[in-house]
Amino acid sequence: MKADMAVRGGVVATPHGSFQADILVKEGKISALVKAHDIEAKQVIDASGLLVMPGAVDGHVHMMDPGHTEREDFITGTSAAAVGGATTVIEHHRTEPPVLNARIFQEKRDYLESRSLVDFSLMGGAVPDNLNELKNMWELGAVAFKTFTCALHGVVPMPAGNLRELFRTLAKFGGTTLIHAEDDSILRVNEELLRHSGRKDYLTVSEWRSEDAELVAISTATSLAAREGASAVFAHVSLPESLEVIQQARLQGAQIYAESCPQYFYLSHNDLLEKGPWAKFAPAVRNAETAHKMWDELEAGRISIVSTDHCPFPKSEKAAGIENIWDAPFGIPGIETTLRLMLNGVNKGLVSLERVVKALCEMPARIYGLYPRKGCLLPGSDADVLLIDLKGKDRISNQEIVSKCGWTPYDGMEVQGRIVTTIVRGKVVAENAKPVAERGYGQFIPRLDATKD
Repeated sequence: MKADMAVRGGVVATPHGSFQADILVKEGKISALVKAHDIEAKQVIDASGLLVMPGAVDGHVHMMDPGHTEREDFITGTSAAAVGGATTVIEHHRTEPPVLNARIFQEKRDYLESRSLVDFSLMGGAVPDNLNELKNMWELGAVAFKTFTCALHGVVPMPAGNLRELFRTLAKFGGTTLIHAEDDSILRVNEELLRHSGRKDYLTVSEWRSEDAELVAISTATSLAAREGASAVFAHVSLPESLEVIQQARLQGAQIYAESCPQYFYLSHNDLLEKGPWAKFAPAVRNAETAHKMWDELEAGRISIVSTDHCPFPKSEKAAGIENIWDAPFGIPGIETTLRLMLNGVNKGLVSLERVVKALCEMPARIYGLYPRKGCLLPGSDADVLLIDLKGKDRISNQEIVSKCGWTPYDGMEVQGRIVTTIVRGKVVAENAKPVAERGYGQFIPRLDATKD
């Protein structure tokens, strides 16, 4: 049998260790991992001296398309994903209109299929008055439902009573939710006090989006999810104390998981003081000691998923907060820097390569129902492959950003770990930091147990 592609000479990285092997690809799938083979291939990619790892599955992106395409669109966003090593992105519901029922879900899926350079899955949204719509979206292949316990971005929050009903609904059909967990009442009181005092300096953000707001919301939601037997993922967890609450519930059998993002490993109050609106996101940055502890939490396995929370805004909108931080929107880009930042952590000895592969590839695919099609390098899996120069050093800069926003909070940071080639289903979609695939190559990937329509 002649292979369509052979990736030869690389070291294959998995959550369980690394080994020398060649990867053979046939019809977009991995057909075999072999050593010193003589099988012919139509296309041979030399991976000598490179690390070969599964494509990242980014479980948390906001591409703003359709709707706010002045911020990002699916073409530019998935071009950035390809460059950043994300071969599958999970797009959230907060577009226009928000994805709150099956009809809108189908329309968005059909619209995006001609616009993506990489594969994509979709989340629906969960708000107090659409719980009867969730099962229909689940059957169309939704991987989860995003919900908020606080008012943010114009989203209707889910207080504890409604959150309990969400968990009861999901438990009936085995669905899962991704929760933005900050306590709305604490945030409202914080905001009132800060505004009344006349505060508008940059550290206002961290005092507004305080640590206790996250911890209270996660503690409440964890208790409810465990009681109702529902599956839940907590988005962008920023505190070791929150991770301890989640871990204790997991040890008692709860189906709950923690997601975090590179900003909670790399950025701190010092960066907020320096960068202001360019480091404004929610939950907010914490102190430097907390950020350092997050690496230990990741290595210990308390963080199941590392995602980007890619939420870009134009420079002009962010710059509105330079004089008054209240005027800047929440959100930062991250889809083309996340993998490089985590590989940099590997090179600095802060986390193991195995844990990075597990948190960026395998676990998001497992939790969101895409494994083993995505998130691994196994025979029969999609040939989503990254070639990594683990020794390669670069300086992240605004000038290199492919995302429509054209900036990054990591501008000027030197990182070690370069993404050389990104392959999706046996096709090169990015090479040497440039997207090379055509829009429309990416496919919609439903949850593997979804009902076919």
